[in-house]
Amino acid sequence: MSQKPTVGRIVHYVLPDGPSAGQHRPAIIVRTWDQPELPFSGTVQLQVFTDGQNDVAPGEPWSATKWISSATYSEEPQPRTWHWPERE
Repeated sequence: MSQKPTVGRIVHYVLPDGPSAGQHRPAIIVRTWDQPELPFSGTVQLQVFTDGQNDVAPGEPWSATKWISSATYSEEPQPRTWHWPERE
């Protein structure tokens, strides 16, 4: 990981389930689990910005944001992980 995750940085989170499973959503890092004496594990707390009703099954409650606890970093987008936004 070449960039350092810090509170306030925007990343992408990969949705693990629902009709949008596997799609990426923007998220803001709200906490990192780094310890100065250890290498960074890549685990962070996130506030994910959803696509509202499009990201949940019909009839399920939805929210504009979703809190994700202990999301892990992955260079390869995998469900329930975060990564740096792709560059086009």
